[in-house]
Amino acid sequence: MALAAVLATGCSGASGSTEQTVPEQQQLASGLIAREFDLAGVHFTVGSKEFTEQVILGKIMAYALNAAGAKTTDQTGLSGSTIARSALQSGQIDMYWEYAGTGWSQFLQHDKPVPGDVEQFHATAGEDSRNGIAWLGPARFGNQYAIARAGNAPGPAGEVNSLGQLKEFVAQHPDQATLCGASEFLDRELEPFQEAYDVRFPSTQVYQNAFALNYVNVAKASPCRFAEVFTTDARIKSMNLHVLHDEKTQFSTQLAALTTRNDVAREHPQIAELARRLGHELTEDTMIELNGMVDLEGATPDEAALHFLRTRGFIG
Repeated sequence: MALAAVLATGCSGASGSTEQTVPEQQQLASGLIAREFDLAGVHFTVGSKEFTEQVILGKIMAYALNAAGAKTTDQTGLSGSTIARSALQSGQIDMYWEYAGTGWSQFLQHDKPVPGDVEQFHATAGEDSRNGIAWLGPARFGNQYAIARAGNAPGPAGEVNSLGQLKEFVAQHPDQATLCGASEFLDRELEPFQEAYDVRFPSTQVYQNAFALNYVNVAKASPCRFAEVFTTDARIKSMNLHVLHDEKTQFSTQLAALTTRNDVAREHPQIAELARRLGHELTEDTMIELNGMVDLEGATPDEAALHFLRTRGFIG
């Protein structure tokens, strides 16, 4: 019941198939997908997590399925990995894009990542298939956690350029050891990161906030001098943030891939090829561009998704 309530309140609205305008329908009816894929008469529910990149990926998939003739229900914007995964396993959504490192650590409960982004993807996909989950693609970009400070951070914080320097900084300037993060990062990544670098931010100086506020708060160095960021986020450059070097590669590259249930993948094998084609065009530079369209230029995730599909020839 709790999951159903989140699905009811956490999604972006009605299905993409009913919201498209006539010009968009015409665009979808031409292009590579319409020529090479046929999913007419099939209905899929497409989900995503709540942050910009995830919603864009969900919209891309929904429009791509529409272009192939399928009907879709939009359940993008679910609150976090656990909710999205549960919705997939229970059948309340049929697919969403996930990151191989998240699958490995959070869903498969491994403490240590597999070296290499492609190797990590194959390890996650292979093991998760036994749970009834298929990993399709992957994309050519990997979202990755990082810690950043303001590029012009005042005082000693402005001299910290790597995660390895944080231990000394915190010891010498404990009052300035402030960190902002969203709930998922703080719950899942903070403790392993602190253990790896033998650093400890005072618990009263760790601020949980919405992910988007990380960038704002660290850019003004208030209330935090350091913050969780994603490496594919265009706001790193636009807000003049400095990403700290991760000497120990604690935050591993996490290739994005479309996750669906094995039965869905078997019944509709075209989805795997569609995910592969889309994933090949989803590079890091492309994802930074699409995120920037929404977070910096004011475009909607739908507009960013359609821009991606149109400029790559997937739709007309």
